[in-house]
Amino acid sequence: MTEPRQSIQPTYDSRETGPRYYLSTFVRGRSLDWRKPIDDPFVSTEITIGWPDLLRALLRRRLVVRVQVDADRDLVEDVLELDGNYLGLPNCTRRAEFNGQILAALDEMDGDPQ
Repeated sequence: MTEPRQSIQPTYDSRETGPRYYLSTFVRGRSLDWRKPIDDPFVSTEITIGWPDLLRALLRRRLVVRVQVDADRDLVEDVLELDGNYLGLPNCTRRAEFNGQILAALDEMDGDPQ
């Protein structure tokens, strides 16, 4: 039997905050759902195209359908920070560490005459 995977520490509890992800859907630039609250960003959605839009799409030979999943800024930052390569916002420790490495490398280059 394999060991259970170690879970990461949660940064919020949706039972307390409510849904923090949003789903928006658009057909031909027209909003069908705007920032509909959802619990989970891994969603599947269906869009029903009516006859008028379908007819226009056939005549123009294209129909643009856009689905957008979004969240509040803090939650987006939390999700992006799951990637170790993401530097983060200017006020985060990862960015400060990276900036420190760049400054150290520049100091090294400045003190090394060639």
